[in-house]
Amino acid sequence: MNLPPDNFIAVLISSFGILLCFSVGSCLFFRKDGIKQANIFLGLLLVLYSLTLLNLLMAMTGVYSTYQHLYFLPLAFSWSIGPLFYFFVRSRIQPSFTFRRKHLIHFVLPAMQFLFYASIGFRSVAFKSWIWEQVVQPYVQYLEGGLTVVLGVGYLIASVRLINREVPVALWKHPICRWLRRFAVSLLVLLSVSTLYDLADWVLWNGFQYNLYNTPWADFPLKMSYAAISIFIGYNAFVHQNQALITPNYFKGGAESELGDRVRELMVMQQVFLDPELKLETLAKMLGISKNKLSKFFSANGESFRSYINKQRVAYFLALVEEGKHQQLSILGLAFESGFNSKASFNRVFKEIKGQTPTAYIRAD
Repeated sequence: MNLPPDNFIAVLISSFGILLCFSVGSCLFFRKDGIKQANIFLGLLLVLYSLTLLNLLMAMTGVYSTYQHLYFLPLAFSWSIGPLFYFFVRSRIQPSFTFRRKHLIHFVLPAMQFLFYASIGFRSVAFKSWIWEQVVQPYVQYLEGGLTVVLGVGYLIASVRLINREVPVALWKHPICRWLRRFAVSLLVLLSVSTLYDLADWVLWNGFQYNLYNTPWADFPLKMSYAAISIFIGYNAFVHQNQALITPNYFKGGAESELGDRVRELMVMQQVFLDPELKLETLAKMLGISKNKLSKFFSANGESFRSYINKQRVAYFLALVEEGKHQQLSILGLAFESGFNSKASFNRVFKEIKGQTPTAYIRAD
């Protein structure tokens, strides 16, 4: 299979992006740390984008031309990317947010895109040729490209507005909101390359019968933007699982004897335990010390890091109940607000610390 140099480079980088997205996305489905809902949305985003890029890769390498029965396989999920990113952002910065049946409306168009290709992807080559000539070439390709841009840009802008509206009063949200804003804006920039190419192709073809994509190297930036998106979201999925990478050091220098005061400042005053993604490494980064030194600090005080965090979260949950917040949010919603990442872990920890279930405690109270 002889590929032009531009296609060869694009295929090489795209292949790496596909493997990265698919492997990291698949791992997120089984991740036990952090917010489960955020993990699922980001995992779906990665896996579905890897399949969408695979669809483009098979077109670039001539697989579809050689094996025409593979045309229109349901591998295009470009309409899903925007909604998935938006709900990932919302789940990450609003721990009490729960995806409900009413939110499925955001995935009606993505479902229609999948069903369209699923309905023709396994038909005969003759039928697919007829669909291409009568439906896809004159209408669907422009509709699909246009909606990909509109949905992508629309949901990315909505994500940025959500981040800006979520005034990060809490210290732990500052680096997360900055990171998510950079994530969204960078995706907007990469998507703008696709938008410009689609507009240029439409104008050149309809005005001059000139096919931009048949010109060597002319569509190289477009192919590279698709590959760059895959690598970019794959990297940010890694950051999502390792928040210490974006966490600043809030205490530069300072004596060893001040460590207890610094821990209390972050835990009691700043309440960083409310972050469901908080790990020993992240807290150590905030304090400007090593992970081992922080672990020894907690051991010297007679408990583990996890035990200390859980006590803080249970105390915060009880404070919310005292304020009557359980009349506005469900018990699970209050648990997420308190930094827990699942119903099972919350019930287990609460029973270990208080000796009874949270439901029984609220009723007794």
